[in-house]
Amino acid sequence: MIEPEIAFADLNDVMDLTEDYVKYCLRYVLTNNADDVEFFNQWVDKGLLARLKNVVDSKVVRITYTDAIQILLDDVAAKKVKFENKVFWGVDMFSEHERYLAETVFKGPVIVYNYPKDFKAFYMKQNDDGKTV
Repeated sequence: MIEPEIAFADLNDVMDLTEDYVKYCLRYVLTNNADDVEFFNQWVDKGLLARLKNVVDSKVVRITYTDAIQILLDDVAAKKVKFENKVFWGVDMFSEHERYLAETVFKGPVIVYNYPKDFKAFYMKQNDDGKTV
């Protein structure tokens, strides 16, 4: 998770900065630590190199929390997936939900935004709907 705090920026600026930062870091590692990445790809995680390159080469999908939850609910209803932790609007997504969105639905990096205010920090800017931040 990356949550940069920058002055005079809106949510899109923060998402742009986050995407650029992650991609910069991964490009740096792929260039300057290629031997280490190859070692891990061969001996620890066979798909690591492909996943890292996919993040660098992909446009990061941006989706609201509400839309993300709806996708999860639809796929559960269609019996495409079964989760250990129940999905509903208002729950803080678990790792299994986030990974499903990134690895199965979008096959790449995802930014989820506009979470319910009930489980986010009090200082997050509330949206006009009064329910999300």
